[in-house]
Amino acid sequence: AWEKDMTLGEAMKLSAVPVYQELARRIGLDLMQKEVKRIGFGNAEIGQQVDNFWLVGPLKVTPIQEVEFVSQLAHTQLPFSEKVQANVKNMLLLEESNGYKIFGKTGWAMDIKPQVGWLTGWVEQPDGKIVAFALNM
Repeated sequence: AWEKDMTLGEAMKLSAVPVYQELARRIGLDLMQKEVKRIGFGNAEIGQQVDNFWLVGPLKVTPIQEVEFVSQLAHTQLPFSEKVQANVKNMLLLEESNGYKIFGKTGWAMDIKPQVGWLTGWVEQPDGKIVAFALNM
C-alpha cells in the first residue's frame, strides 16, 4: 500500500513511514531539531539522523507528554497557524458518530526493545468538551 504517490492524509492513515522519512529529509536536520525544541516535543532530542529519530530514538515521548501535545492540538494551541492545525486535525479524524468525534494516530516502534505501540488522540464530545488520551502497549 506504500508503493504509490499519496497525500499526507493518506500517509497518516496508512502510517506510511517512507513518506514521513522523505518529508523529514526534505525538512533537514537543523530545521527539524529547531522545531522539535520550539514546540517542546517529548525530550526534544533527535540526534543526527533526521529520518528515523522517532522510530529508534533518541526522541522519547511519555504518555503524559503525548496527552499534553494532542490536547494542545485539539484546542488549536500549538505554535502553528490555525489552518495548519485544522488540516492536521482533519487528517486525524478516525470516526464520527452521534455527535462524538474520535481523533487519533496509531504507531508501532518495532526496531527497539521492548517494542512500543500506541494510540494517542482525543474525543470531542457533542458539547465541545475535549478529552485527550494516550494508550501505550
